[in-house]
Amino acid sequence: MTVLITGATGFLGSRIAHELLLTRNQQVIALGRGGLADLRDRVVTAIGLHGAVPGDALLRLRCVTGDVTLPRLGLTPALHARLAGQVDSVWHCAADIALGGERERLFRVNTQGTAHVLAFMDQTGPACRLVHVSTMAVAGSRPDGLVLEDDLTDVHGFATHYAASKYAAEQLVRQWAARRARPAVVLRPSLVASDRPLPDSAAEHPLAQLGNMVKVLVEGGAPGLPPAADRPPGTEMRMRIKASPSATFNIVPSDYATEAMVRIGHDAPCRDTGVRTYHIVHPTPTELADVLRAFERLYTGLRLECVEEFDGASVTELFIARYLTGFLSYCWFRHRFDRTHALADTPGLPEPAPVDARFLQRALGFDVLPASSPG
Repeated sequence: MTVLITGATGFLGSRIAHELLLTRNQQVIALGRGGLADLRDRVVTAIGLHGAVPGDALLRLRCVTGDVTLPRLGLTPALHARLAGQVDSVWHCAADIALGGERERLFRVNTQGTAHVLAFMDQTGPACRLVHVSTMAVAGSRPDGLVLEDDLTDVHGFATHYAASKYAAEQLVRQWAARRARPAVVLRPSLVASDRPLPDSAAEHPLAQLGNMVKVLVEGGAPGLPPAADRPPGTEMRMRIKASPSATFNIVPSDYATEAMVRIGHDAPCRDTGVRTYHIVHPTPTELADVLRAFERLYTGLRLECVEEFDGASVTELFIARYLTGFLSYCWFRHRFDRTHALADTPGLPEPAPVDARFLQRALGFDVLPASSPG
């Protein structure tokens, strides 16, 4: 089989490409931006971060310069048609994941990019499988309750333009599948994270990005918050953040998420028509309080308090609210996620490892807790 994949240099896309090449022995065509030699170097480097890539696997890897934001994926008409006639499945992993990003950019990459992938799918054979990587953020701003795998609604609105753009992309996939009477797999991972150190060249996951932002504040200081090196010993600072004290996040380890997605998108039998949606999530949500405790360990003496409404915000509190706006936008929900389809199509797959204090510290990129530390 030949697989076309977008986003092969990204955090999830590179892991999926690695599995398809090395454990499923597929021919992989990686579509990405930049000159061909540079693109191949970036793809090979990204895939190689997840384990050695032997020469025979590299022979099955082909890179093609393109851009999902452009008509025909930035390809010539001839190459567009030729690739469409060669591939047996398309994995659309490319996305802009900036939680606080501007609407126009996010919709151009995430929504219009998906429309261009679907136009490519129109040229493929009827047996070609589409695997669209979405996100749990399409659940929207409903405060709580069980989100079913077939749910897709905008009735609750969205916390960020990112979530709205991915919702719109899923709608396009459903419309395409219905119009063309073709099958499609939609994978909705929650917040995928790794507790392994990431090289500087590696694509970051959202928790690592958040950790880096917090470290910049701690080490470099902020209005009213002195740098850690300048803080007198024993100083305590209490700071309020606008968030629900009962909020949770669904954080799923990358090893589990990657294996589940490949088993579903590659190994499971393909349906004849229609969209089948899967939640790639952890069975146990992570409390916001646990994430905040990891922040407090980084800055000894810092005490964070979740308050749904408060007046008289300090200069520091106002700065933090602006600096971490993407993260704070999601600090209001207690979603639970149905896993019926995902469990049915991944028989025998062990449950993901616990997301405990040690995992959070590593995933955020903070110093690892001593073995005797509680939690």
